[in-house]
Amino acid sequence: MPEGIRAVTRLLIDLDGRPDTRDLGTPAVRTFRAAPPVTAGNAAALAELAEVVGWILFEEERQAEAHAHNLAALALARRAGDRGVETLTLLNMAMQRSHVGRFEEALSLAARGEAITRSPKVRAMFALRQARAHSRMRRATEAFRALDRAQAVLEDDDTAPPWAWWIDETELRGHQGAVLANLGRLAEAVETFPADNDLRFREVVQAMRFRTLKALDEWDGPMPAFASPRAVHAAMGRPGVRYTRSVASTA
Repeated sequence: MPEGIRAVTRLLIDLDGRPDTRDLGTPAVRTFRAAPPVTAGNAAALAELAEVVGWILFEEERQAEAHAHNLAALALARRAGDRGVETLTLLNMAMQRSHVGRFEEALSLAARGEAITRSPKVRAMFALRQARAHSRMRRATEAFRALDRAQAVLEDDDTAPPWAWWIDETELRGHQGAVLANLGRLAEAVETFPADNDLRFREVVQAMRFRTLKALDEWDGPMPAFASPRAVHAAMGRPGVRYTRSVASTA
């Protein structure tokens, strides 16, 4: 039974990574709802499925549903004693809560995650979450201190979990650029953001770079086409807010 659940989870991950995928959230939610009842034998597999569904919903800007699935993943991971999925879910939750403006909650989640992991790389990933939340609150000193701690993501770490594969210099520069933009240091942010990348999950970074260039009046032409609703959100800004240099901060 857990093998079947994990096969479905792998399929969702594969579909989510394809550049032409659209509206995966609804079938993902249906898949989780149709999963078998939780048992001691399948709790870990269900936790991983819920975590993936939560991430997909986050990317599609279905934030209330994303939060609900993250909470389910966290509870299932703890029931199963799966520290890896618990840590990954806390990492996702910290980003999601910051995205919706719950900054103190995001900081608390990041601190919890940082406290339970043995991996220096993962602790540094939680520091990135803290840096982003602090920058959204205009706490420059705290944001830069967290960024300094986050440099450890580039160090070799034999204890890092397999899911930490995506964190590299390009990812780090994306976060650094976002922090600078959030703090109003737009010219520095533009210089820091990495060049366009064809990985779908980094589309948001491209959108943040576009938004910052637009705020500096350094973008000519129409807005690029973004597939991810979260990338569109990052590119256009929050609804009802006039787009100026002062609101060029990124989620």
